[in-house]
Amino acid sequence: MEEARISALVEALLRERQLTADEADTRAGQCASAEYWTGLVPGASIGPVAPALDEHFLAPDALRAAGAQMHADGYCSVPPFLGPRTLAKVNDLIDAVVAAGWPPAFAWVFDDLWGAARAESVGRLLDVALGAGARQSPHLWIHIVPAVVGARGWEPHWDGDPERRSRTRLSVWIALTEARVDGGCIYVLPRSQTPDRFADDKIKTRTVSGVELMRLLGAVQALPAAPGAALAWNFDIMHWGGRCTRPGVARRALSLEWIADGETPTPGEEPLLPFGAALPPLPDRLEYVARALMIYGAHDPEASRFLPVAERLLNRPA
Repeated sequence: MEEARISALVEALLRERQLTADEADTRAGQCASAEYWTGLVPGASIGPVAPALDEHFLAPDALRAAGAQMHADGYCSVPPFLGPRTLAKVNDLIDAVVAAGWPPAFAWVFDDLWGAARAESVGRLLDVALGAGARQSPHLWIHIVPAVVGARGWEPHWDGDPERRSRTRLSVWIALTEARVDGGCIYVLPRSQTPDRFADDKIKTRTVSGVELMRLLGAVQALPAAPGAALAWNFDIMHWGGRCTRPGVARRALSLEWIADGETPTPGEEPLLPFGAALPPLPDRLEYVARALMIYGAHDPEASRFLPVAERLLNRPA
């Protein structure tokens, strides 16, 4: 009863804060200006070339271990490869976007986030997880779990639609701050420990036996990650964000999706972006953010306030 009351109160407060039509129009026009965004942070850029990174290249042994883990269990983790200067810049950009009243996802307008997602170590991780020639879909996000006891990440789920739930698609999750077990780190169910039918949406309506439940609970794997490290998982892997039980630093991460070379995309996954291609122009980045808000906004009530802005960006004349 108490949870229902709090949920109703939150919904009422959010309704009061919904953007008016004029506010949505203003925001949609404002965000289309590169000068507006670069004016938020001195030295920020929006262009075709990613800025130089503070990067530590992954050792061959780490990549081999990641590939073996992907093959066996459908997920892997790699040690930190983004250095403190790059992490500080990306976090500063997110801070500036939030301070200006935008959902964090709008920080994807900046080159530094695209550069972090295209670090050489990410390319090598893609090679061992999906094979050469992987392409990025427009689905991207910035995950944040506040450093408040009780805050938590997304509930257990699989990425993508059921028809795309395969080993030819990969989510890459790059930690921007420490992801602690007591701060809401990612949890996964390894493929080797779960029946194939658990990659089926229908499992949500089926009864799980006590034996299966005990096996699944025992198989859950927590994936703490240091700043600059990355996690990756195939779309047939159930995963979720943990609960914060100790205040500290908010858990932040970049998230993006990749498709193996030769795999046919669904319409919602296009356009596909090759790993080494020029960075997309600002209108395309805004479209990707708008599409992400439409897809993922339900997980983030604050971001859902900007759905009218997303609609305007997606319906803007070409």
